[in-house]
Order: sequence, then structure tokens, then C-alpha cells
Amino acid sequence: MNNEQKRMNWYYYLPSDGPQDRVICQYMRLDYLIQLLETRKYYVSRRREFIDSNEHYQDFKLSVPITPAHKNSYSEQVPTERIISYFDIIHCPTSCWTKNTKESYLMWKSYATEMGARIKTTVHNLVASLEINFEKEGDNKVVCGSMNYKEIHPSFDELSQLFDKDIVYADEDEFRFYFQLSDDTDKKKSRFCLIPVDINVMIDEILLSPFICKDAATKIARMIKCCYGIDNVEQSNIKLK
Repeated sequence: MNNEQKRMNWYYYLPSDGPQDRVICQYMRLDYLIQLLETRKYYVSRRREFIDSNEHYQDFKLSVPITPAHKNSYSEQVPTERIISYFDIIHCPTSCWTKNTKESYLMWKSYATEMGARIKTTVHNLVASLEINFEKEGDNKVVCGSMNYKEIHPSFDELSQLFDKDIVYADEDEFRFYFQLSDDTDKKKSRFCLIPVDINVMIDEILLSPFICKDAATKIARMIKCCYGIDNVEQSNIKLK
């Protein structure tokens, strides 16, 4: 079994999304991007660090209906299994992306600050970029899916604990990843997790913030291309005064 097959054995998706690939984007500060490119480690916050207090909720009866990516036939019965333990719900490294590939001024302001960037990839490429030991099947897992937006109530059902979000965040159009990693042993103390990645597989495009002046953006793009071998670096098309 090669690495790609092993990876597909611990990559899980929501039945509502299916196994198909999709383009996703993430906005971030420029220093986060440079850290990613320099260290080849992806910074992922734990869910408990998120501002939305609903993210801190956990139930002790979590059992999520999900499907391994290698079982991609809708004719199969969707299994129900405990893929993220109740303890790990709020401590789990959680990565948030947007399915909206069009630029968003509000996303720039909210998640990238004035010195920021947006990276573009696909769901499959992000999973393929993870440089993790796949030898022990079941030790590492990725659970992913599109967020549902609704009015949040104190009592969540099993599935909504991971993939429901307050309707006030609906403009994000979020696609989310939860990482279960065998070597993540400091869940309670650390605020984030650094996951080794192949940046050339992970990143299809880098878009620089509209708040970076044109001359500076040109120099930053040149530096990224020369130092890290990523050619597809552009500046935002949003026109500001």
C-alpha cells in the first residue's frame, strides 16, 4: 500500500459533501505565510482558541456519521463511528477555509490584517500535502466538511457539534478540517499545532493583500518566487484609494 492509499484510509468527509475535490482558500497574516514557507509547517489553532463561544461546547456522546474517502460509493451504507473522541472536540487542531474563491474585502480585514495574503488549494491537495507517518493505520485522521449555518441552541446533536456554526458567520462559507494526530500529545497546554507539509503540493496560488502598496507587493512576490519556488504569486485586484 503506497502513501496515497494509506492517506485515503484516514481521510474522512461528510456524506453531504461527497468525495469530490473542491477549491478552497484561506486568508492569513503575512508573517504566518512566511513562517509556513520557511519552516514547511502549517500553523493550526485549536478549536478552543476560536472567538465564537459555541466552539467551546462539547458533548460526551459524540458519534459522527462520516465516510472514509476510499469508500466513495453512495450505495454503501454510511458508517457511524466515533472518529473524534469527546475529550478532543475542543482541543482538536482545526483549520478553517472558505469555499468562496472570489476576493472578499471583509475577509481581508477580518483574517489577514493590512499585511496579509490568501492561499488557494484544493481539499485533496491539502490532504496530500500533509507529511505525516501513515504506517500505523488509524493513528492519524483528517475529518472535513462544509459548515452549516443556523441559529445555535444550547443542545447540539452529534453532527452539529463539529459542522454547525452560528448564522452570523454565514458570509465565511467555510470548509473545515479537523486533524487527529498521533504525536499531538500536548492538547491541553499548547494553543496550536504545527503540521509538516509539502508547500508545493499545498499551495496552488498566493494572493497578496490589497492593503500592501504595489511596489512592496512586487518585491514580496519576487522574494517568494526566488526563495520558495512558488511562481503563482499575484496582488489583489481590489482597488483602494
